[in-house]
Amino acid sequence: MADLLASGASWLADRLAASAGRTVRYVRGQTTANVTATVGQSLFEAADQNGVVERWESRDFVIKTGSFPLGVPERHDRVIDTQGGADVTYEVSAPRGVPVWRYGDGFRATMRIHTKAVADDTATSPALLLRWYGSSTAAAITDQQIVAQLTSDMADARSQTRSIVASAAYIYVVLPTSFGSPTFTIGGLVNSAWQTTTRSITFTGQAARSYTIFRSTYPITGTVVLVVT
Repeated sequence: MADLLASGASWLADRLAASAGRTVRYVRGQTTANVTATVGQSLFEAADQNGVVERWESRDFVIKTGSFPLGVPERHDRVIDTQGGADVTYEVSAPRGVPVWRYGDGFRATMRIHTKAVADDTATSPALLLRWYGSSTAAAITDQQIVAQLTSDMADARSQTRSIVASAAYIYVVLPTSFGSPTFTIGGLVNSAWQTTTRSITFTGQAARSYTIFRSTYPITGTVVLVVT
């Protein structure tokens, strides 16, 4: 019976790759291999040493185990996926304490590899990147709400000072993950009451890129002068 179920899992993996698979380039060091993968998503939540809750949305690449050419996935491997004619690079990664991959089924027919977007093709990557700030009543803001409800500018770093008006709403700051980890100061005091979500977002004029969404832990009413460094 176990052999029959394992054969069934392998058959399903083949059908999934045939019907929904796409060819991506898997890179480790100087080695590059073309593999067929289907795309999925995983959501992780964890608290850091300061008690800040981090939400991490991973772009998952599901690859048949028997066709994976490099043994097992390793942290910092790269997956290059062509989207709309541009190459988008994803790094094999996961939050602290979470393995960067797992088997996709009980019979190990597939591997689910966790990644985050780190770079675009240099020909399409802008020198200045979009960043967003403002307030929203949404507890889990969507990409569409970021564009509709927040204010944007373009910059090459995270530092900024903003005056934000909120009415029973959360304060949001959305930054390219490549800008690093910011420090928030409100009223001259460092404020660590933020929740974070990291996910790949495609804004108009930019290819997909990893963004970190910072949301105040609690809704706020009033005017807040926020300094980001």
